[in-house]
Amino acid sequence: MDDAELASLLAGRAGCPYPGTWQDAPFEDRAVDGVRYALVAVDPGLTALGVRRDDGSLWYLADGGGHGLLNSGVAAFVAFTRAYAAAAAEAAAYDGPGDDLDDDAASEAAEEAADVLTDRLLERFGELDAAAVADENGFWHVAAEELGYGMSA
Repeated sequence: MDDAELASLLAGRAGCPYPGTWQDAPFEDRAVDGVRYALVAVDPGLTALGVRRDDGSLWYLADGGGHGLLNSGVAAFVAFTRAYAAAAAEAAAYDGPGDDLDDDAASEAAEEAADVLTDRLLERFGELDAAAVADENGFWHVAAEELGYGMSA
């Protein structure tokens, strides 16, 4: 996939909880363990998101040398960002259980709603690209959990 095609696919992305800056084509390359990545987003001095030039998978690349799979392909990544954006909108619209409940009941109801949202999002992610959420410490798994935590805080 060339940079123009990659940029075109990425243009369809929605909300992504990555703090870096999205790059424009032509993309800078970075080699990690002998594998070339096109850097599509960069958080200078910390991390980058890179698309493997050989297979099109998207990876989280730490400047200190660690890396992990984000998605099996750019199309899956775009689908994840759309699912995440929809869940984020749902979380933002959540009003909570109301003022007529005591604090313990309200807190329990908010935690239950957050758990349901997180579980539904992780299920959707699993349907789209199971490898991307196989590691419970992976990017998308953590993002889904943090979205739920925000609802119950």
